[in-house]
Amino acid sequence: MAALLALMGEVGAPASLLPWRHPGNSPAGSGQRPVDGSPVKPGEKGTVMSDEPVRDHPRTLLLCLCLVGAPLAEVIEQLLSPLTGGSTADDFAAVSGAPERFAASIAVGMIGTALLLPALLGLARRASDRSPTLGLSAAIVAGVSVLGFAGVRMSQVFELQLATGGLEQADAAREFDAAVGSPLGTVVLVAFLGGTVVGVLLLTIALWRSRRAPIGALVLLVLFPFIDFAMPTGIGTAASHLVLLASFTWICVALLRSAPVRRASRGGRVRDAAEGADARAEKGTGAQTGTSMEAH
Repeated sequence: MAALLALMGEVGAPASLLPWRHPGNSPAGSGQRPVDGSPVKPGEKGTVMSDEPVRDHPRTLLLCLCLVGAPLAEVIEQLLSPLTGGSTADDFAAVSGAPERFAASIAVGMIGTALLLPALLGLARRASDRSPTLGLSAAIVAGVSVLGFAGVRMSQVFELQLATGGLEQADAAREFDAAVGSPLGTVVLVAFLGGTVVGVLLLTIALWRSRRAPIGALVLLVLFPFIDFAMPTGIGTAASHLVLLASFTWICVALLRSAPVRRASRGGRVRDAAEGADARAEKGTGAQTGTSMEAH
């Protein structure tokens, strides 16, 4: 019996039975490992995982870059675009006079559209903490809206091709109107406009229920699509996206202030961890041996 207890003292207690300790004096047998993943050897000091919480900013920063970059790109697009917001013939005349500007505006707009999808999905994910159904619904509708928006971008590329392809402006405008007014063009337009309104409303409600965004920012978010529809010209589009930029920036400030915490990857030093574990094991073995001898 004494030999068995001595053997147990040499091996050490199982990791699951050892009490939890602060990283400054955690035993090597407690299952904690250094940062590099290697086991702590007897008599060796190493850095272990700390239980000290720190701010988890990288993902929040990436989300904020998308939130700020998407509406900002839309504003820059409107500043570059030569479109007048009038009739199709007037727009074709403007594109024919400045095709490079229109091409640049389309490129910047595509960047904004690409950033808008992760921005909306990221907000929907943050809002799904307390409203999972609303968050999921907002994410789906926002995805449909962005797909419709991508279709609108493709129609702009088609418009540029028609305006610079050598056709008469009247014929080019007529062909473009026929393509936009086709059943497929109607589906794309409804997905974009309807998805934007419904998606913004669902996302606003989900963010309000989750308390992840200030009320003022949510009011600006709701106003965004209605300002865009009320003023369909380039100035109106730029104004509406400035409102969206203000809303998203406000939300970003709130998210950065309340960023989720994670466990730190670096903690204190293990002070002679293995020796301490062996000493405690031997002490426990000695006490058990003494009790066993008294029983005999």
